[in-house]
Amino acid sequence: MNNKVQVVVIGGGATGTGILRDLALRGIDCLLVEQNDLATGTSGRFHGLLHSGARYVVKDLHSAEECIQENKILKQIAPDCIEDTGGMFIATKNDDPGYIDKWLAGCAQAGIETKEISPTELLKEEPALTPDVVKAYFVPDAAVDGFTLAAANVLSAQKLGAMARNYTKVIGFKLEKNKVCGVYLKDKYTGKEELVECQYVINAGGAWAGQIAGLAGQNINVNPDKGVLVIFNHRITNRVLNHLRPPGDGDIFVPHGSVTVFGTTSKVTNNPDDTEATLEEVLELLAEGSNLIPDLKNMRLIRAFAGVRPLYQPDGGQLGREATRDFTLIDHSQLTGLEGLVSVVGGKLTTYRLMAKAAVDFVAEKLGVDKPCITHQEMIYAPVPKNGAKPGEYLCQCEMVSKKMLDQSIEGKGHFSLSDVRRLTRLGMGPCQGTFCTFRATGYYHQSRNLKVTEANKLLKDHIEERWKGSKPVLWGQQAQETQLTRGIYLGLLNLERLESDNNEL
Repeated sequence: MNNKVQVVVIGGGATGTGILRDLALRGIDCLLVEQNDLATGTSGRFHGLLHSGARYVVKDLHSAEECIQENKILKQIAPDCIEDTGGMFIATKNDDPGYIDKWLAGCAQAGIETKEISPTELLKEEPALTPDVVKAYFVPDAAVDGFTLAAANVLSAQKLGAMARNYTKVIGFKLEKNKVCGVYLKDKYTGKEELVECQYVINAGGAWAGQIAGLAGQNINVNPDKGVLVIFNHRITNRVLNHLRPPGDGDIFVPHGSVTVFGTTSKVTNNPDDTEATLEEVLELLAEGSNLIPDLKNMRLIRAFAGVRPLYQPDGGQLGREATRDFTLIDHSQLTGLEGLVSVVGGKLTTYRLMAKAAVDFVAEKLGVDKPCITHQEMIYAPVPKNGAKPGEYLCQCEMVSKKMLDQSIEGKGHFSLSDVRRLTRLGMGPCQGTFCTFRATGYYHQSRNLKVTEANKLLKDHIEERWKGSKPVLWGQQAQETQLTRGIYLGLLNLERLESDNNEL
């Protein structure tokens, strides 16, 4: 690998991968490093909503305006990553009618198109909704796949000569005369350490941005905010469902593939790795969501998880839902005199391209590059498109994942896990949560990649254990029955606990 580039980007979420693509399109030599796999932080742990901005129009108009602008752009340039479901905001008889007028005025001011539909007509189209709907409006929300989006950005950048390294952690900065001149990296598989010299570093570490900046002696007041979400085994509604009230817990339902993601909560945390949901948090969500979907508690849950929002408040400021969803570009030379480092913090996945543009505009000017941003014009494509295999050829029948898709998902990779494959193909993300496709995919890779038995066993064990983490908080009813089936297959038939495997941890 080239140990000298113009720009190093830290963070493999939507923003970091968007920055890499923007840099590459402007002809800037760049490298992205990510401590885990792409989109394993906030960009892969959210409800998957491509915001229209309607959620923010009353209290955060500027963010709402950015969301609708980027919503329109992303639908044009990244159709492989987006399902244009449309969205709806509904108010019930228990909601403040005065808020509706404020919301409509805000949508008009932000340029967000709304269309009223009568409750009677809406209930014909969306029968799962509460009969207590008094007002309903359609908005241009959509569902977005954060995993595919990040990978598509990287693929686009790599075609232009950019480099990206997963499972590579930044462990320090090379500083000379109060200027960043490089980053020290450690490969999480091999333990090898190396220095990559550069002219500029862009910190796009999301909830970890404060920790990253700290390695260079910088202080960023990032406030990690934990949000819990749950997944149901079917599409409850055809459109994104929002509660027409001030943003709160449990007021967004997003259809994704064959499932529905519902959330979220807001709780300040000190740990950006605080991503496990508790039973209490799940029950609180269900109680709140039942106001919109009366039969919610009887529907089958298949998973619960949490993500951490990278909220930024330079002076402490408001926390949680009171904090702005706007983003900030931090020039560290203006704060402490340290040259060569810029951090981009806050924001939302919907505005990632705009965040990337701001960061690259700044760095390009510092490097003397005068090429404009064209990321709003150039298309990006999923690295693993659905390929229309015959029904019998699918190894994951819930999400229609074929052998060809498994091959495409690991192309060029020396190391991979089934979770890495899942992020690009949705393997194991459907109703059975990997019960049947995990052993099928493992067997396929064992044969096609000539894996050692211990390597194949590790693939299988790690994936089943990862799926188990999300199932623990929702073990009742039909999901408990499904889990017993999983246990019977993997502990009984396949003797999972005694499988010999490579137990080296990443």
